[in-house]
Amino acid sequence: MNGFEYLLGMLLAQPVRARDALRARLPTTRRLRALASSPRVEALRAAERERIRRLVEGLAAVEGVTHLLTRVADHCDRPSSLGLLTTTAEGRGVLVCRMSAAAYFATGEDITAVLPRIEAAGLADWGFPNTWGDEPPYSPGTVAYALRYHRDRGLFPDGRRMPGPSLSTADATLVWDLPGIPRPDPRWPRPGSDVRFRHEQIPPDGDPAALLRAARAEGRGPVLVLTFGRDWTDTCTYHAVPRGRGRGRGRGRGREPG
Repeated sequence: MNGFEYLLGMLLAQPVRARDALRARLPTTRRLRALASSPRVEALRAAERERIRRLVEGLAAVEGVTHLLTRVADHCDRPSSLGLLTTTAEGRGVLVCRMSAAAYFATGEDITAVLPRIEAAGLADWGFPNTWGDEPPYSPGTVAYALRYHRDRGLFPDGRRMPGPSLSTADATLVWDLPGIPRPDPRWPRPGSDVRFRHEQIPPDGDPAALLRAARAEGRGPVLVLTFGRDWTDTCTYHAVPRGRGRGRGRGRGREPG
């Protein structure tokens, strides 16, 4: 082996050694499970569940809306990159806890009749930052925008197609006119969910096809879905333990209950 080959081998080995050294300093799975079940994290988890429950039950109480099924997924994982490929707080951490949910509803009326009732119920501050140039009350994610979309058949005055309507908050989105209720994701639990994984369905024995048949037999056809933390965005992170704290008491950051 000449000097160049030796130097190249040493350079190529450095990232592997750095990775192995980092992994050696990371807390064990047993330690992370203890952190994920600490009283503080349990309180944050309960607050997240309560936030989801309030909006789901509030929507189900709107006249003309019937709740069919809710699915909740709760993960506590090691970030897959070990903080080497990202600069986010979650990516640099040793533990990230996220919760997502999807709640399915049915209505027997046209959505344009139901939307004003949803707005009147005051369930959430619907809407998100406007990027299309329209001033309120036609900001995207609002009831006003959704009603305008249906009234104008999805076209702006100049003939451009309007983006599809929804009701949106910072961490929840309601859409409608779904063809049905999808089966549970067969990939759950996800690879790497070795710290903590819980998947709950309400009602536990609810069959999507049977629930939908019953709703349609009662004259309820269009399906609405309310999603929380769709695509595992940062909005569904309720707790994260930064690197360096996993071996101590693990006082990571998280949303405060309330």
